[in-house]
Amino acid sequence: MTVSKAEPLPTQTDEDWRYVDCRALAAPASGVLSPIPGEAAAAADFPAAIDATHAWALAGTLRRMRLAGSVDLGIEDRGGAWALRLDCAPGAQVRVRLSRLASADRNASWLHATVGQGASLIVEDAGDGGVQLAALSATVAQDGSATLRVTQHGGPLQRHRLELSLDGTGASGAMAVTADPRAEHQAHVLTRVIHAVGGTTSRQLIKAVLRDRARTSFDGLVTMLKGADGSTAEQRNHNLVLSPLARADTRPQLDIRADEVQASHGATIGALDAEELLYLRARGLPDSNARELLTEAFLAEALP
Repeated sequence: MTVSKAEPLPTQTDEDWRYVDCRALAAPASGVLSPIPGEAAAAADFPAAIDATHAWALAGTLRRMRLAGSVDLGIEDRGGAWALRLDCAPGAQVRVRLSRLASADRNASWLHATVGQGASLIVEDAGDGGVQLAALSATVAQDGSATLRVTQHGGPLQRHRLELSLDGTGASGAMAVTADPRAEHQAHVLTRVIHAVGGTTSRQLIKAVLRDRARTSFDGLVTMLKGADGSTAEQRNHNLVLSPLARADTRPQLDIRADEVQASHGATIGALDAEELLYLRARGLPDSNARELLTEAFLAEALP
């Protein structure tokens, strides 16, 4: 997929954008240049773009890093368009902390990692502001692991596309996302997990709290390919709606092409428990404090 100024923006007629109010994408592309580390890279160093986020990110600053041993990498995303490839050597222990301070315009980024045999990768992505389109993806080799943790604080539009391909026996992947949009902000999560071989495991936990006129969505798909016998996958999405004007959409999906696997998925959309509120208020907590305490407890399960 390529996106140019002459081509139309994504709309809700596009399957992967079906829940997104795409009008915010009309914001001009940010001209900010974020200080992304690494050596110069080319678009050919990344997988083929299959999403508008990928295409927009590849039109910006492109970097590549080769990492070995124990690495703790901090990246400040000030906005703009950029893509970074991380090659994690066998046995490497890599932690990436993405701090988002995006500009008010449209921003797009893509972090793609290859996780070598026995290596581990943890990506922690947090921040807010502007129209923030982010893609995080990784391929994981034998006995490797990749964990993607995202915190969406809100903005006119935040959308994260998270992808894991578990390509070696013993590979594992995890995704944890918390969203707390307010006002008329949007927070969207699209996940894709592929179990390419047997003996792989994945876990997804996506939680959102909706206030005011906020809007969230979860669109997740776990695919277990033929031959992925003995693999395990869990996919959960839970939404706490605190306003009658807020909206949550959810679509958990499984595509099972292998035998003898364990796979589960589920989603909930609900309000605060009245009995739990009564319990806290009976012990002297004001209503607003009781509600906030229950909300924090709801999100805590998905936080590190």
